[in-house]
Amino acid sequence: MIRFVPENIGVASITCEAYINNHVTEFANTLYNPDPANPILIAYIDGTYSYIEKSSNFRVFRQSYSQHKGRHLIKPALIVAPDGYILDIHGPYFSDARNNDAATLRNEFRRDVGALRYFLGEGGIVIVDRGYRDVLPLLDEFGIDYRMPALLQRGERQFETEVANDSRLVTKTRWIIEARNGHIKSIFKFFRNLISVVHAVNLREFYLITGAIINKYRDVILMEGATLELAQAILERARTLNALKQRVIEQGLARRNGMWQRLNEDKVRDFPILELNYLKELTVGIYQLSLAPAYIQDKVARDGIKVFELDEHREEGLIRVRLFSRFRNAVRYQLWITYKNNKTLEEADEPITGYYCTCVSGSRTLGSCAHVASVLWFLGFARHQSNIKYPSNALLENIRDAANRHDQGDIDMRDENIEIVEPV
Repeated sequence: MIRFVPENIGVASITCEAYINNHVTEFANTLYNPDPANPILIAYIDGTYSYIEKSSNFRVFRQSYSQHKGRHLIKPALIVAPDGYILDIHGPYFSDARNNDAATLRNEFRRDVGALRYFLGEGGIVIVDRGYRDVLPLLDEFGIDYRMPALLQRGERQFETEVANDSRLVTKTRWIIEARNGHIKSIFKFFRNLISVVHAVNLREFYLITGAIINKYRDVILMEGATLELAQAILERARTLNALKQRVIEQGLARRNGMWQRLNEDKVRDFPILELNYLKELTVGIYQLSLAPAYIQDKVARDGIKVFELDEHREEGLIRVRLFSRFRNAVRYQLWITYKNNKTLEEADEPITGYYCTCVSGSRTLGSCAHVASVLWFLGFARHQSNIKYPSNALLENIRDAANRHDQGDIDMRDENIEIVEPV
């Protein structure tokens, strides 16, 4: 703590110039900096947590209980560079409602506002998640720029295409700080376990030592394929309007009567065969695709389930599908996909020419929502494979359910309580 830690972590351990030159990647600088020719400081801020034993001190007992996690814990917060370099670790803080992410960051600025403001400098950008929304006015007051995924405003049902694309730009690289949080617990097993109160009092020092060791001896995090060219291509897609959304609205496609049939492997035989790498490029990542097997299993693969349905009244090169939300069974979405017929598809053709879903993020053109990704994955890839693995049903088959919900997904489409989400 006397030499090693101060030399390897903290705003005093590195200059702004060295931080920008050594730890702000070209990819992140291109995505977030309005003037990429002049690199600026970019940092991610997010909290993590360590579970602690219950304290016999009633005040500590109350303030360390997290309603969100349902356990006693305390929360440090990391400030991380685009390549995973840990600039600093704040806290730890208690975990009750008065110690949310926004409150802890506000407190750090008030305690040490000079050093943080000086380091971030004029034009520096911090990237945060929605948990920091209440601290944004303070960042504005200090002249600190920020990027955060959008929040739906009162009365809104769906993000506009531009807003949804901007949110995807933020989440494209935010996984880096989550990865660093994970590294702390995977490298140092102490942080995985329940921490006694005796050790919890020194947790700040333990985290700083950990961060210094990672900075000194561990490799930086480099996202595969994160080049200048990819960043420029992503920005270009982020500025693309959703033409299919406009078509759906102008032609009233959502209100047309449909002949709905269960989506299965025998439907839409003219749909193009898609490579997995193409799907990753189209969806701008793997998260939505990782949800696809579970979506398809829940909505298509099980017999008797009719909540993932195809409109048999369809135009050439256009499909319409309706499905239920994975969060709320009473909410039904519709999605449309335009494609090139696989019989006439040329090598230079783009097989998927458009997509739109009525869910919250379904209008974006930079990537897609999980609903669209699931249909693309199933029709274009999975049904042509012989070894697709779906999530295990072992618990459903071996654990009893007092409600006997064997067919809980078999929902009556005529139910008047079902909320149909329309295009906006």
